[in-house]
Amino acid sequence: MRNEFRATVGAAPLTMQLDCESAALLRQILLPVVEAATDWPGLAGALARKGYGLTFRRGRMVIVQNETGRPVSTGRGLGIPLAGLAARLGRPALRLSRDGCSAELHA
Repeated sequence: MRNEFRATVGAAPLTMQLDCESAALLRQILLPVVEAATDWPGLAGALARKGYGLTFRRGRMVIVQNETGRPVSTGRGLGIPLAGLAARLGRPALRLSRDGCSAELHA
């Protein structure tokens, strides 16, 4: 994976820019986890067992590496946009961070 970040204006980047092969491998690992989820806490736990975390930034679901905290992909980047997951799993209960731009799942 390249360590380049997508450029954003006036804000921290949402994700790393992945090459095609890395993006395909990430989808291969994470899509079955997301598709098998029946609720948000279960999804977060299953991602954690794979070494990933779930956070929300600027209204988007972001998958991060647990070890480094670095953003890996948005839900849309994996082919699973937040709107589609919310329709299936219900709206996630979120705890807004002090910065007003990010949130975590509320357990």
